[in-house]
Amino acid sequence: MKCHIVPSVLFLSGLSLISLSVPAGQAQDQEVRLSIVVDKSCLIQPESDPLVLGNHIDAFRDDAICHLESVLSSHHIEEKITDTERSRFFVRVAEQEYVVQNLTDKPAVFIVRHDVPKNWIVDSDPQPSSMDGATAVFQVNADPGQRVRLHVGMHRNYDIKPN
Repeated sequence: MKCHIVPSVLFLSGLSLISLSVPAGQAQDQEVRLSIVVDKSCLIQPESDPLVLGNHIDAFRDDAICHLESVLSSHHIEEKITDTERSRFFVRVAEQEYVVQNLTDKPAVFIVRHDVPKNWIVDSDPQPSSMDGATAVFQVNADPGQRVRLHVGMHRNYDIKPN
């Protein structure tokens, strides 16, 4: 696979574009962060840095690098009252927490690709760095050996019609 590195953008031939922001003030001669791409299920994707992939050619799981905690869903009713109208909504919430760890001796950026179903809204802090179609893309920096948590939440509202 050919890799072309341009300041602040990494192009992978045959794969989708992955944007890597260079923090303000970072010199170009500083070490480039390794890229570790994971999906909603914490599968490490083949477009990740070869140092992380090792002998893997397909997506694979390594719970030491990425695992999920607190995968939850819930629902509740919300009400909104304006001068002329009362509205009620049934709200579904889905959330999960990624725990990623940089096992290398180099700085890394985890690119977390989280699918967002139609009519759902990402409700996370931080918000995704970008959207790739219906996929929210989060970037998480991790120093060598560092473990980082990323909470991703989404919600969907359904109108409740008055009787």
